[in-house]
Amino acid sequence: MEGRLLRPPRRLVRDRVHVLFRRAGGAACRGRGERMNVGVFSLMQWPQDRSASRVFGDEIAQAVEAERLGYDRAWFAEHHFSRYGIDPAIHLTVANVAARTSRIRLGTAVTVLPFLPPIRAAEELATLDILSDGRIDWGVGRGYQRHEFDAFEVDITESRSRFEESLEIIFRAWQDGAFAHEGAHWKFGPVDVLPKPLQQPLVSPPLRSGSLGVYPRIPTYIAAISPDSVRWAAEQALPLLADQFSPFERLAEGRTIYHDAFRAAGHTGDLPEAVALRQVYVGGTREEARQLAVPALLWYYRMLAKVGSPARHGEELPESYEAYKVFSVLSGMTEGTEEEFLDFLLNEVAIAGDAKEVADRITALHEVGYPSVICWMNFGGLQHADTLASMRRFVDEVAPELPR
Repeated sequence: MEGRLLRPPRRLVRDRVHVLFRRAGGAACRGRGERMNVGVFSLMQWPQDRSASRVFGDEIAQAVEAERLGYDRAWFAEHHFSRYGIDPAIHLTVANVAARTSRIRLGTAVTVLPFLPPIRAAEELATLDILSDGRIDWGVGRGYQRHEFDAFEVDITESRSRFEESLEIIFRAWQDGAFAHEGAHWKFGPVDVLPKPLQQPLVSPPLRSGSLGVYPRIPTYIAAISPDSVRWAAEQALPLLADQFSPFERLAEGRTIYHDAFRAAGHTGDLPEAVALRQVYVGGTREEARQLAVPALLWYYRMLAKVGSPARHGEELPESYEAYKVFSVLSGMTEGTEEEFLDFLLNEVAIAGDAKEVADRITALHEVGYPSVICWMNFGGLQHADTLASMRRFVDEVAPELPR
């Protein structure tokens, strides 16, 4: 069973990553012909039936097991102040997992940039890259949970401008030599940020007007829900990290939007990688999978409806978060439309079934331009043993059926 998804030995891992920037299909946005890249994901959700230390222990153990089984990646999410996700310091968690593993690539999905001084973020990620022997994939986003912004006293309407300025600072900090910066949110004199990341891109796409003007040394994935965010990622020629909320059709549309914006910006060559994040459970039968997955999905979406909105209760969504209208659907789900919501969820968003159904649904993602999938297998507080069983079934029964 060990190592069935991935083959390369450790010495090749650092070289292999640079292909990820330019591997996700040609002009038609298709992934056909490429071996799928499959990872696992942890949000550190905290149901009432276990301790916080058990949550961390189980999910770190799952990441270590993912390496043994041959998964390509293990990514971790940052959240604050609720049981929706109790890992506020994912860079520490990634460092812990790096010390327990040697091959699997480790990432964030995502580091919330408006909450962290950019120079500090540049230092932490460069250090992580060194400690992990160049195994870091860095997913970044601007955040969306209003209660987190309020607690950190950050204006949510500034999240986009803070995100973009922060990313430019971090990318520049990873280059050789000192630099100074004066922007809308940060200003500092010449500083040489040390250490520098271990990784260096072997191939950087030509940067056109409208881009950040510098390319990252650590593979950087832009989390995007709104069409505007997808276009911005394409203009920067940066890989896309698609969200776990969007139905299949919207994911396909997002890849088309990315392709068109990438070409309009003047970039040439293959599209950068696209990663789809999906809740996945592989059961021995379809019935078994749904029996376990449905209560966990309901726990997750009820919690998301409670804490996840970018708007305070009774307020309109901020203009830059219009794509988050999905939260009105989630609120409705808790008010009596649960059956309809579950039908939509299980057919369009989450993937819960036997091995054939899971393989077919993931292959469909590959066909519309997502050759990389992060499988969230412990969503909603699924028990540790059930999560491990799903991870192992995926390797034994799903992986052999995926595009190679």
